[in-house]
Amino acid sequence: MFKKKKITKSKEHTSKIDVSNLIKIQKGFVQSQKRKNPVLQIFLIISVIVIILFWIGMVKQVSNIKFDLDSIIGFAWFDLKFDETQTTSVIKKSSDGKTNIVIIGRGWQENDAPELTDSIVIASLHYDKQSVSLFSIPRDLYVEYPSGWAGKINETYFRWLKSWKDQSLGMQNLQEVLSKITGEEMHYFINLDFEWFRKIIDTLGGIDIDVPEEIIDTTYPGPNATYQTFKISAWPQTLDGSTALKYARSRHTTSDFDRSLRQQLIIKALREKALSLGLITSPSKIKSIYNIVQQHIVTNLDLSQMIQLALFMKDIPRENIVSSNLNDTCFYGSSVCEKWGFLYVPLRADFWWASVLLQEWWTKTNPSDYSKLVQYTNIIFNYPLVYKENLKINIFNSTKIWWLANEIANNLKKYGFHIPSKNSVWNTSWEKYEKSKILYSSGSGGVKPETVEALELFIFWGSENVESLPKYSKDSDVDIEIIIGDDYQFLNF
Repeated sequence: MFKKKKITKSKEHTSKIDVSNLIKIQKGFVQSQKRKNPVLQIFLIISVIVIILFWIGMVKQVSNIKFDLDSIIGFAWFDLKFDETQTTSVIKKSSDGKTNIVIIGRGWQENDAPELTDSIVIASLHYDKQSVSLFSIPRDLYVEYPSGWAGKINETYFRWLKSWKDQSLGMQNLQEVLSKITGEEMHYFINLDFEWFRKIIDTLGGIDIDVPEEIIDTTYPGPNATYQTFKISAWPQTLDGSTALKYARSRHTTSDFDRSLRQQLIIKALREKALSLGLITSPSKIKSIYNIVQQHIVTNLDLSQMIQLALFMKDIPRENIVSSNLNDTCFYGSSVCEKWGFLYVPLRADFWWASVLLQEWWTKTNPSDYSKLVQYTNIIFNYPLVYKENLKINIFNSTKIWWLANEIANNLKKYGFHIPSKNSVWNTSWEKYEKSKILYSSGSGGVKPETVEALELFIFWGSENVESLPKYSKDSDVDIEIIIGDDYQFLNF
């Protein structure tokens, strides 16, 4: 069984709310550089909007405050007095010093499935490492529900909401499933519907997009379980909220990969529009966005907890925000795995002709065996700097099993370790090892890289800080060499 890293829990404390920082936070988010990953872009845009909610909500709730909202926004100054008894709520943390937040996106009243959670992202905030890990879970993942039944993960919230009419209970059940998948406690949730997306774009006056390819989708969901045709031409144009939402969601004539690229275009356009309007200086826009957010977000975070999380987020370096998901690239006879390839598509006839995704080695009869996903998410949430370090790894076979190094290389690639596609797998030729080893060079600093710590979850012993590398590699820029010894059957793959 794999081991999870234990981190000393940082001391929890309470502090006064520093309202004057909120404008700086908002500006910092708005002026940050463009992100390439669509999940990350969505998370940061949500953060901007939620910070506006924190700001205005706090001004309305904290006692003994004097302010003029227009002056606050227009001239960025405050005249505030705090009640000295006002304190913040303590943020919940796991024993290893993280706060995990579930962010879901669901349909709205006009949608044919308004309560299905088609977007599920876990944001894990690691205070000691000053990092944020974002993990996106596909809506078609087949899971076991807390009731013992099984089905798609995007129906978990909907089933309990339908039965008990309780949003919190629905989120509680979804969080329970996510905890089993990841082995992590889920502390908070933010529940968004797609309608906020449309309304905010309209509030900003639309967004400008240079549409790269024409789309003609004749089966876009319409009202009352009908279909409608969505068509958009390939040229620069301004999209209103409804058109932008259709552009982001259309999928029946294109792939999910294409759809993610379109969502990235929309988020970039939304950011650019917010910048061009000078949102911070527009009281009417901020008030409108606040009203939209208030109507379309459900969360179990209280006001002071939101502010504390916002203050933490503003100081996270961009390279310390890690985004990951799941895919099925290791199946269909592929000899080379892409990172995060832990899923496969089973026969639809076995699942009432529904399109579902299963973890590798899962079947319809054992949907609750999440061991591989827990092992994978342990890297994402507890060793996030592996992706920042991006250390080059070569693998050498010391056994008589000629294919062994290739198989281990494929397995490690799935977890996101940097193993080049060429010239990264060899053998030690003349030297034989009884035990596997991890060779690395930390230089004069002597600090073990987080990548090596993560590799030790698979190779339990034998990491060695050598004076220099390479030892066996033909390329001089290798950072880590893994030697597979005769104990390979005990390695955790």
